[in-house]
Amino acid sequence: MTGEFAALGRLLERLAPPAAGEVGAGDDAAVLAGGVVVAVDPVVEGVHFLRSLTSLADAGWKALARNVSDVAAMGAEPWCCVASVVGADEGDLAHLYDGLLAAASHWACPVVGGDLAAGPALVLTVTALGRLPTGAAPLLRSTARPGDGLYVSAPLGWGAAGLRALRAGTASASPAEAWYARPEPSVEVAMEARSAGATAAIDISDGLSQDLDHLAVASGVGLRLDDVPVAAGATLEDALHGGDEYHLAFSCPDRRAGQAAVPGIRIGTCTTDPGERTFRGAALPVGGGWEHSL
Repeated sequence: MTGEFAALGRLLERLAPPAAGEVGAGDDAAVLAGGVVVAVDPVVEGVHFLRSLTSLADAGWKALARNVSDVAAMGAEPWCCVASVVGADEGDLAHLYDGLLAAASHWACPVVGGDLAAGPALVLTVTALGRLPTGAAPLLRSTARPGDGLYVSAPLGWGAAGLRALRAGTASASPAEAWYARPEPSVEVAMEARSAGATAAIDISDGLSQDLDHLAVASGVGLRLDDVPVAAGATLEDALHGGDEYHLAFSCPDRRAGQAAVPGIRIGTCTTDPGERTFRGAALPVGGGWEHSL
């Protein structure tokens, strides 16, 4: 077996470079001419959700939420989406679309097309389009600078804590369980971060430590984390390494006179040493987040 990220790296080497002014594969989403942002993500039964833990409507919601989070991480607002469903009977399809359409209404990101096919497993794949403001540059993973502050959009850990509670069968209806079932990506914070002069950003879906490492490698900077905000009911381990967050991590220089306030919670600094990965003065374990095995 091979890891997801190594496989993606080999695929990237085979792709043609993007046209001038566009952003190709390797970020949270692609950016095409005219500031159109394109993200795609599947939700696979048995991998991304279990019917014993959450509903098919929840799976439909999460399928769009994952894409909205990627679009927002590029500094864009969601626009519309298409959805492809494999392996669902008519009843399953109706339940999936209950959640998908609720999410589409919530983020003003209507479903404008899609496809259906038979198959051995239930898979809902959503492709979402977003739009950057006219003349605005996208937020990339590769443009953080030494000295920039590191921020997250909210306290972390509900994704991992919610999954753990659902697996334990506590049926407590906790905020963490609700977040795991129907996450709310940080769209507004992403727009505020862009306005405040954010230099780079990444969606937190595979764990903060792992996703920040992706940003640091792409930007050629180090990471010095002072603290990480932990959501109520979660642990520090959840906040550092847990997946299914769909919050935002971003870099931004210190606020200057006349600039908008930097949103979110400051957790550290980008450093000049590209090999630095520290948390509270000690080595930060990297790689504890989620990665698919292929």
